[in-house]
Amino acid sequence: MTPMIDEDELSFPEHHTWIGLVLGLWLAGVFAGSLFGRMEGRKGHVYEIIMLLSLVWPCGYFLLSRCRFIPSGFSTGTIVGLAVFGMFCGFSALVSQAPLESAQYTALTILTVIVVLQFNTNLDAAQYERGMRTYAVIMAVLVSGFALYDYVPGRRLGGGREILNPASFALVTMSVFITAMAIRSAIVRIPILVTMGAVIYLTGARASALAAMVGLAITLFSRRRTAGTSGYLLLGGCVLVGAALAAYYSEGVVRGATDFFAIQDRHRGLESGGSGRLETWKTTWNLFLSHPILGVGFRTHEAVLKVASSAHNGYLALLAEIGVIGFAAVLLVTLSGMWKTWRRNQVPSQTFTYSVLLGLACGYFVLAIFERYLINAGNPTSLLFLLSILGPSLSQEESEAAEMAQLDGDDGTGEFVEDTPDDDGFEPQPETIGAR
Repeated sequence: MTPMIDEDELSFPEHHTWIGLVLGLWLAGVFAGSLFGRMEGRKGHVYEIIMLLSLVWPCGYFLLSRCRFIPSGFSTGTIVGLAVFGMFCGFSALVSQAPLESAQYTALTILTVIVVLQFNTNLDAAQYERGMRTYAVIMAVLVSGFALYDYVPGRRLGGGREILNPASFALVTMSVFITAMAIRSAIVRIPILVTMGAVIYLTGARASALAAMVGLAITLFSRRRTAGTSGYLLLGGCVLVGAALAAYYSEGVVRGATDFFAIQDRHRGLESGGSGRLETWKTTWNLFLSHPILGVGFRTHEAVLKVASSAHNGYLALLAEIGVIGFAAVLLVTLSGMWKTWRRNQVPSQTFTYSVLLGLACGYFVLAIFERYLINAGNPTSLLFLLSILGPSLSQEESEAAEMAQLDGDDGTGEFVEDTPDDDGFEPQPETIGAR
């Protein structure tokens, strides 16, 4: 996500070749490191060391390569918001019942944010696409392999060997499902979508399933400007066929959806208050009211919460952990970052890439309503969310291109990208150089 680069900087093709691959390897490596550490049973400090190395090793690449090591190009609001967030994470650790744990998570999160800013300083749209494509392919293999290893008849996928849990496994799989939309070849993309969708279904994780559907819908909707006639025909045909099949098998569809989302289940359904989440959310809100300024400690609300293992709501959890000022700073950074991603998505040459990032961020917003953390560094899905919201300021060229594309779309005079034999209807080719 680098600004428009000068002519003399284009003479370094290796800079534009490797950064996307490094991104994909970094994201997949975080999951692999977490999985290996858990399989080792978190013996001693092995797990913590593995996770630390898997998160910060790209700093060495940025230091030794021709990439920029010091992050640059970010707005004052983003910098101030991150600084306020970091300060209140630190302040909250001082008053936490688990101060050492809170301080460790604070330091790890700050280091991760720095790595994310380094990536976003150096990445452009084409390299982002390459990174997400690499991540999707590698992770499809890892997720499928772990699913086969973990599968135990009669148990939800992800909890068979008790290495992960179904919710955390589905959370990671959700980002693989959405980043598969960065793959241009339908022969590769569709099998990954189907396989990852099946994995999420077998975990029984309702939040991740809903987030995946929202993310996919946002991605497809964001590509509407560059879909082309064949793309609209393909989408319309899929909708009609899907609606016809759903109507014909309506009884089975309704029964399957009801069973998966456990609507009538007395332990997980509506009568249970969403598995007791309503009562937990109320308790977490009261926890915030009792510590409104400094909170109870970043990533340590579980030590204070008595009614459940966690808040099961990332927004309420963060509010209770770092107080209203720190939470407001996160909200400012998140919303401004989403606006930048949306603006970049308006540029036709960048739509294919940023539509995926937009879908990932929106899906994660849905996921955070039901999961325990909003800001996290321990899994690739949360890292992709940080990458989506921590983009640098738009360059003048990007702003002008976005405004021009929006005006063309409003006037109905925008030109559709013509399909090529290698592309599907929703997949315009990005510009390799200067795409931001």
